[in-house]
Amino acid sequence: MKLCFRYFIVISSIFLLTSFMVESSASTSPERKLIITGSGSGIGAMRRMAEGFQKKHPNVAIDLLLSIGSTGGINAVKEGRIDIGLSSRPLTPEERSMGIVEEPYGRTPFIFAVQESNPTNGVTLTEIEDIYAGKRKTWPDGTPIRLILRPLRDSSSVYLASINPRLKSAAEKAHSIPGVFVGTTDQEAAEQIEKTPGSFGTTSSSLMAVEKRRIKALSVDGTAPILSNIAAGVHVSAGKYPYTVTMSLVYKGDADKGAVKDFIKFVLSKDGRKILSECGHVTLPRITGK
Repeated sequence: MKLCFRYFIVISSIFLLTSFMVESSASTSPERKLIITGSGSGIGAMRRMAEGFQKKHPNVAIDLLLSIGSTGGINAVKEGRIDIGLSSRPLTPEERSMGIVEEPYGRTPFIFAVQESNPTNGVTLTEIEDIYAGKRKTWPDGTPIRLILRPLRDSSSVYLASINPRLKSAAEKAHSIPGVFVGTTDQEAAEQIEKTPGSFGTTSSSLMAVEKRRIKALSVDGTAPILSNIAAGVHVSAGKYPYTVTMSLVYKGDADKGAVKDFIKFVLSKDGRKILSECGHVTLPRITGK
């Protein structure tokens, strides 16, 4: 209920307040306008993308709004309130049946993270399960572990639960810990990981690469969450680091024209792929459009 209310408030404000407006380089008023928002993991990269896009399309203004999450972005597209949503989860069959289309553009490591000053550099998957289950309560130096969670229905929590049944059960029960922090957005969670001694939570390589957070990404079972360990192309299982999320642009199928089409084309162009790589993504071939 809280998430739905937050989504309503943010979306209702779109046409009253513009957040993170990317200024056009043209001296005249833009002729077209795109409104984009969704997953917090995609906001930073799309801000960079918008700047590059507007150098080639100065007649298009882009309003890149504050994060409302993957589901919020998809719902806003469905309702016609924004032009392009940013999603870190696949569309559901129901969403597809409503004419929503997803265009995957990159794969980014799903990161288990701690405060930068934490001397720990890596954990095992079993240790991660024990942390969420409350069986492991301190770091090796004796600092208490402070979990930073995401809402249970958030795409980050859904992905975490998909890793294995034990982790799913432990992560769900962790929400009953008295006083545990639950970050509504990717940015809120990252900020809390950054400033909380003993913190442990999840984030993405794309957010870390763009926002330069004072957060340490932990290796898992001896493998670091770096791009060289992530599978290129379609086959996720080919990578050495198995925990990744696929980022997508979502839009109405009948809107694949004009400025929307031009923006998607730029994201998947040589220039766009360069920006994505710099922003913590392994780029993907275009599979939806032409």
